[in-house]
Amino acid sequence: MQKLIELTKSDKCKDCKVCCIFPEKYPNLKPNGLNLKKTGDNFTCEAYEPETRRCAAYQKRPFDCEIYPFAVAKSEDGACTLLAIDSLCPNYEEIIDKLAETDLTDLRYPEGTEIAWENTFIPLRVLKNNGNGGSKLNMLSPEDCFFFRSYFFNTGKLSSLGFPYHMIWTQTTSYFWKIIHGSFCLFSKTGKDYSLPLPPLPYSKEACNECALLLAGLNGCSFTVFNASQETAEQAGKDGFMARKTSEEFLYKRIALAELKGDNYKAARWLCNVFEKNSDISFKEYRPTDLNDCAGMLNTWYNHKVEKTKYENDLRLLGHSLKTNRAALSMAAKLGLTGRVLRSGANVAGYTFGSAISEDTFCVYFEITNPSFKGAGQYIFRELCRELIACKYINTMGHDGIEGLERAKELYKPVEKLGIYTITI
Repeated sequence: MQKLIELTKSDKCKDCKVCCIFPEKYPNLKPNGLNLKKTGDNFTCEAYEPETRRCAAYQKRPFDCEIYPFAVAKSEDGACTLLAIDSLCPNYEEIIDKLAETDLTDLRYPEGTEIAWENTFIPLRVLKNNGNGGSKLNMLSPEDCFFFRSYFFNTGKLSSLGFPYHMIWTQTTSYFWKIIHGSFCLFSKTGKDYSLPLPPLPYSKEACNECALLLAGLNGCSFTVFNASQETAEQAGKDGFMARKTSEEFLYKRIALAELKGDNYKAARWLCNVFEKNSDISFKEYRPTDLNDCAGMLNTWYNHKVEKTKYENDLRLLGHSLKTNRAALSMAAKLGLTGRVLRSGANVAGYTFGSAISEDTFCVYFEITNPSFKGAGQYIFRELCRELIACKYINTMGHDGIEGLERAKELYKPVEKLGIYTITI
């Protein structure tokens, strides 16, 4: 735990009004072995000196004080013991950034130091499996990006392995998690129906069977697992489940898209050249100050698409795109999205959002361009690929049955089409 203690040190601690101060006399999260005393409208630790804001017992402070804002707590369902961070800490975002570069594979904590779960806790890592617990599920929120990535990052190339893929739907869908037989199981609820938007990870027959029993209690009987890879689908088939291919995603070599060399990319090169004739072009990182301009361009794009759409299914998909793009624009940083904005002068010609789903693969979740700027889509795609030099592959997701979109993605010459499967009983 010494690595965690090092991360807690900050200049902000000198002025902190969170540590050692409590709104009630018997809170769950309080120094173990020390009492609280009434101080004004609050209660403070008996070792806390309000005048100097120092701890009189600092050298011998309890374990939970040593690691705060980290905490060792049992999950809401009691199935596991977690390392969590208290989001009330003013320094927690900075600590999360440092945590991404810290090796947490060998954490040790004193037995008996676990506390009950708090609503302000954000899970980071499972420390111990306590059994499957009851049927209660733990809520997943946009703040749980680090926790999600600790399980799913580097496990494949499908877009659904990225945290933003799920969190852009939080306006209409609730997400939950549970550790079952040592596997991270993600659940989603839309309306009254529960399902698994991802297979348990690591995949196991035992985890799937337990999920099926849990969903039977929630749904009545239905058990559906979406976004399984071909490898997982084949294993599920051997375990007695039914798996069918429902869609596919397009995977490309990044260097080919960045260079656009040869006859295969002649049309894309020409369209990039057409756009480059516009004056005062800029391609920059998306910032909160870009929100209004990008949202206005999104509405322009949506109205233009609606006017040209003939089919009911395409209109439905456009409505979904509008909702998810608005979520991405408003919550980009919280969801861990990488965004770029393309401008011609003061006008937004397009924007794109995506995230890394493994060390060598980046997934493009959104690419929206102003219909008034010919070649903006090809230009923004090429420039993004030029910047992502650490990645070998680019996943552009599927085509949702839209014929024109499928043709456009084929023109970029995918190196592989990743099958996506649905697993049922």
